Amino acid sequence: MKRMIDWIVPTLLATAALQVQADEHDGRALNVVFTDCTEFVGVAPVAESKARALVPSQYQLVVDDAGAKLVVRIAHCEGVAVNNRQAQAGTVAHLGIMLYSPDGTGTDPNTAINNYTLTYASNVPALINGLLKQGLSAQWDGNLTYEVTPATATSEFYAAVSPGAPDAVTWFLHGSVAEPEIATEFLANWWSYSKKGEVKMATNIESIYFDFGSAVSFFTARNSLIGDLLGSNSVANFPLSFRGKFSSGKMTVSRTR
Repeated sequence: MKRMIDWIVPTLLATAALQVQADEHDGRALNVVFTDCTEFVGVAPVAESKARALVPSQYQLVVDDAGAKLVVRIAHCEGVAVNNRQAQAGTVAHLGIMLYSPDGTGTDPNTAINNYTLTYASNVPALINGLLKQGLSAQWDGNLTYEVTPATATSEFYAAVSPGAPDAVTWFLHGSVAEPEIATEFLANWWSYSKKGEVKMATNIESIYFDFGSAVSFFTARNSLIGDLLGSNSVANFPLSFRGKFSSGKMTVSRTR
């Protein structure tokens, strides 16, 4: 079985890479449509000095008396369609640092967020390869787990992120979440910078339902990028959390030098 998996995963990624190369030759940008999605977002304070060391100096951190802000997001969608290909179910997971808008978009804190990307993982090969082509350090995670177990008032929530790369940050979430009921529009901008230039992942959601009463904790290795940022292995119940549900959202990925 392991030999089969060792063959299947590289084959999927190689096929997706060829599709992405064809897109680039056609002059198309990377566009992703997400459908029938639920998500969890948790925000926790971290030391400003440690966050500053991880984010290029041209980006302004959101900082208050508690410090800078670590943002943890994971979303599962029944449909993920990359550049109009056939949709497949998939999950995406980000870790980042909250920013003030670098380009003047997404400035309303009630309907938008801007974050600098520290890690990104997904189990959708075409999405990973498309982001790698843009210059984002995205990682494949074939075992990415997202579970919601319904109960009477709240549901048990569990998620686990464990990319196979030797330097990958592994983490998981566990707690309880409620059904989202507060409707709004939302724009989520995730930024990164590399030798290829600046990458912006802008996800526009015309209508998303939120709940702010989730009780979810975060766990990771102390000896890791995020463990060092936190100064510990965990966040016990995020002080600020968002449980989201939306029928459709579109992510546009752009790169500038």
